[in-house]
Amino acid sequence: MNLVEYKGKKPVLGQRVYVDPQATLIGDVVIEDGVGIWPGAVIRADEAKVILEKGAMVLENAVIEAASGKAVTIKSGSIISHGAIIHGASVGNNCTVGIGATLMDNSTSGDYTVIGAGALVTPGKKIPAKKLVIGIPGKEVKDLDSADLANNKKEWELLDQKLDEYIKIRGIAY
Repeated sequence: MNLVEYKGKKPVLGQRVYVDPQATLIGDVVIEDGVGIWPGAVIRADEAKVILEKGAMVLENAVIEAASGKAVTIKSGSIISHGAIIHGASVGNNCTVGIGATLMDNSTSGDYTVIGAGALVTPGKKIPAKKLVIGIPGKEVKDLDSADLANNKKEWELLDQKLDEYIKIRGIAY
Protein backbone atom coordinates (compact mmCIF):
# COMPACT_ATOMS: atom_id res chain seq x y z
CA MET A 1 0.00 0.00 0.00
CA ASN A 2 1.22 3.43 -0.90
CA LEU A 3 0.33 6.22 1.50
CA VAL A 4 2.28 9.19 0.22
CA GLU A 5 2.92 12.34 2.20
CA TYR A 6 2.87 15.51 0.13
CA LYS A 7 3.89 18.91 1.53
CA GLY A 8 3.34 17.71 5.08
CA LYS A 9 -0.07 16.15 4.44
CA LYS A 10 -0.52 12.40 4.63
CA PRO A 11 -3.63 10.25 4.16
CA VAL A 12 -5.66 9.67 7.32
CA LEU A 13 -7.53 6.38 7.63
CA GLY A 14 -10.55 5.50 9.77
CA GLN A 15 -11.40 2.06 11.18
CA ARG A 16 -12.39 -1.05 9.22
CA VAL A 17 -10.78 0.38 6.11
CA TYR A 18 -9.33 -1.73 3.35
CA VAL A 19 -6.73 -0.12 1.10
CA ASP A 20 -5.31 -2.62 -1.35
CA PRO A 21 -1.49 -2.72 -1.45
CA GLN A 22 -1.68 -1.78 -5.15
CA ALA A 23 -3.70 1.38 -4.48
CA THR A 24 -2.07 4.80 -4.03
CA LEU A 25 -3.25 7.62 -1.78
CA ILE A 26 -1.39 10.93 -2.00
CA GLY A 27 -1.60 13.99 0.22
CA ASP A 28 -4.64 15.39 2.03
CA VAL A 29 -6.87 12.31 1.79
CA VAL A 30 -9.37 11.52 4.56
CA ILE A 31 -10.79 8.00 4.59
CA GLU A 32 -13.68 7.47 7.01
CA ASP A 33 -14.73 4.14 8.57
CA GLY A 34 -15.79 1.19 6.44
CA VAL A 35 -14.25 2.40 3.17
CA GLY A 36 -12.87 -0.03 0.58
CA ILE A 37 -10.21 0.93 -1.96
CA TRP A 38 -9.47 -1.80 -4.49
CA PRO A 39 -6.32 -2.56 -6.58
CA GLY A 40 -4.96 0.12 -8.86
CA ALA A 41 -7.10 2.96 -7.47
CA VAL A 42 -5.35 6.32 -7.23
CA ILE A 43 -6.60 9.04 -4.91
CA ARG A 44 -4.58 12.23 -5.30
CA ALA A 45 -5.05 15.21 -3.01
CA ASP A 46 -1.95 17.28 -3.65
CA GLU A 47 -3.84 20.49 -4.49
CA ALA A 48 -7.01 20.14 -2.37
CA LYS A 49 -8.63 17.68 0.05
CA VAL A 50 -10.33 14.40 -0.90
CA ILE A 51 -12.81 12.93 1.59
CA LEU A 52 -14.26 9.44 1.26
CA GLU A 53 -17.14 9.25 3.72
CA LYS A 54 -18.28 6.18 5.63
CA GLY A 55 -18.74 3.10 3.47
CA ALA A 56 -17.61 4.60 0.16
CA MET A 57 -16.17 2.00 -2.23
CA VAL A 58 -13.53 2.79 -4.86
CA LEU A 59 -13.04 -0.08 -7.28
CA GLU A 60 -10.16 -1.17 -9.49
CA ASN A 61 -8.28 1.50 -11.43
CA ALA A 62 -10.56 4.38 -10.45
CA VAL A 63 -8.91 7.81 -10.23
CA ILE A 64 -10.02 10.52 -7.83
CA GLU A 65 -8.20 13.85 -8.02
CA ALA A 66 -8.82 17.12 -6.20
CA ALA A 67 -7.57 19.32 -8.98
CA SER A 68 -6.46 22.93 -8.71
CA GLY A 69 -8.18 23.80 -5.46
CA LYS A 70 -11.36 21.79 -6.21
CA ALA A 71 -11.95 19.58 -3.17
CA VAL A 72 -13.65 16.24 -3.72
CA THR A 73 -16.14 14.49 -1.46
CA ILE A 74 -17.45 11.00 -2.11
CA LYS A 75 -20.36 10.72 0.28
CA SER A 76 -21.45 7.73 2.36
CA GLY A 77 -22.35 4.47 0.68
CA SER A 78 -21.32 5.50 -2.82
CA ILE A 79 -19.55 3.25 -5.34
CA ILE A 80 -16.92 4.57 -7.72
CA SER A 81 -16.70 1.73 -10.20
CA HIS A 82 -13.86 0.26 -12.27
CA GLY A 83 -11.88 2.84 -14.20
CA ALA A 84 -14.14 5.77 -13.26
CA ILE A 85 -12.61 9.24 -12.97
CA ILE A 86 -13.64 11.90 -10.48
CA HIS A 87 -11.76 15.13 -11.30
CA GLY A 88 -12.53 18.02 -8.96
CA ALA A 89 -16.14 16.85 -8.63
CA SER A 90 -18.30 15.51 -5.79
CA VAL A 91 -20.62 12.53 -5.47
CA GLY A 92 -23.71 12.39 -3.23
CA ASN A 93 -24.81 9.69 -0.79
CA ASN A 94 -25.52 6.16 -2.07
CA CYS A 95 -24.57 6.89 -5.68
CA THR A 96 -23.02 4.63 -8.28
CA VAL A 97 -20.52 6.01 -10.77
CA GLY A 98 -20.38 3.35 -13.47
CA ILE A 99 -17.48 1.65 -15.18
CA GLY A 100 -15.36 4.19 -17.04
CA ALA A 101 -17.64 7.14 -16.23
CA THR A 102 -16.12 10.59 -15.68
CA LEU A 103 -17.23 13.53 -13.53
CA MET A 104 -15.39 16.75 -14.36
CA ASP A 105 -14.50 19.88 -12.38
CA ASN A 106 -17.20 21.36 -10.14
CA SER A 107 -19.84 18.85 -11.21
CA THR A 108 -21.96 17.16 -8.55
CA SER A 109 -24.32 14.23 -8.37
CA GLY A 110 -27.27 14.32 -6.01
CA ASP A 111 -28.01 11.48 -3.61
CA TYR A 112 -28.99 8.09 -5.05
CA THR A 113 -27.91 8.92 -8.61
CA VAL A 114 -26.44 6.48 -11.10
CA ILE A 115 -23.91 7.75 -13.59
CA GLY A 116 -23.96 5.06 -16.29
CA ALA A 117 -20.93 3.29 -17.68
CA GLY A 118 -18.85 5.55 -19.91
CA ALA A 119 -20.92 8.67 -19.22
CA LEU A 120 -19.28 12.09 -19.13
CA VAL A 121 -20.61 14.62 -16.64
CA THR A 122 -19.31 17.94 -17.94
CA PRO A 123 -17.75 20.70 -15.82
CA GLY A 124 -20.19 22.45 -13.51
CA LYS A 125 -23.12 20.08 -14.24
CA LYS A 126 -25.42 19.51 -11.26
CA ILE A 127 -27.24 16.17 -11.36
CA PRO A 128 -30.38 16.06 -9.16
CA ALA A 129 -31.09 13.19 -6.78
CA LYS A 130 -32.40 9.82 -7.99
CA LYS A 131 -31.50 10.25 -11.68
CA LEU A 132 -29.89 7.93 -14.20
CA VAL A 133 -27.33 9.73 -16.37
CA ILE A 134 -25.91 8.22 -19.55
CA GLY A 135 -24.04 9.35 -22.64
CA ILE A 136 -21.48 11.89 -23.76
CA PRO A 137 -22.25 14.47 -22.63
CA GLY A 138 -24.20 12.92 -19.77
CA LYS A 139 -27.95 13.43 -19.87
CA GLU A 140 -30.58 12.60 -17.28
CA VAL A 141 -32.71 9.91 -18.91
CA LYS A 142 -34.70 8.40 -16.09
CA ASP A 143 -35.94 8.90 -12.55
CA LEU A 144 -34.73 6.00 -10.44
CA ASP A 145 -37.49 3.97 -8.81
CA SER A 146 -37.49 1.84 -5.66
CA ALA A 147 -36.32 -1.26 -7.60
CA ASP A 148 -33.33 0.68 -8.98
CA LEU A 149 -32.44 1.93 -5.52
CA ALA A 150 -32.76 -1.57 -4.05
CA ASN A 151 -30.42 -2.92 -6.74
CA ASN A 152 -27.82 -0.27 -5.94
CA LYS A 153 -28.10 -1.04 -2.23
CA LYS A 154 -27.58 -4.75 -2.96
CA GLU A 155 -24.42 -3.98 -4.96
CA TRP A 156 -23.06 -1.90 -2.09
CA GLU A 157 -23.87 -4.64 0.44
CA LEU A 158 -21.90 -7.17 -1.63
CA LEU A 159 -18.90 -4.84 -1.65
CA ASP A 160 -19.22 -4.27 2.08
CA GLN A 161 -19.10 -8.06 2.64
CA LYS A 162 -16.03 -8.30 0.39
CA LEU A 163 -14.40 -5.55 2.43
CA ASP A 164 -14.37 -7.83 5.47
CA GLU A 165 -13.20 -10.79 3.38
CA TYR A 166 -10.31 -8.81 1.91
CA ILE A 167 -9.31 -7.56 5.34
CA LYS A 168 -9.31 -11.16 6.63
CA ILE A 169 -7.43 -12.59 3.63
CA ARG A 170 -4.84 -9.84 3.45
CA GLY A 171 -4.60 -9.30 7.17
CA ILE A 172 -4.83 -5.58 6.56
CA ALA A 173 -7.23 -3.36 8.44
CA TYR A 174 -6.94 0.18 9.70
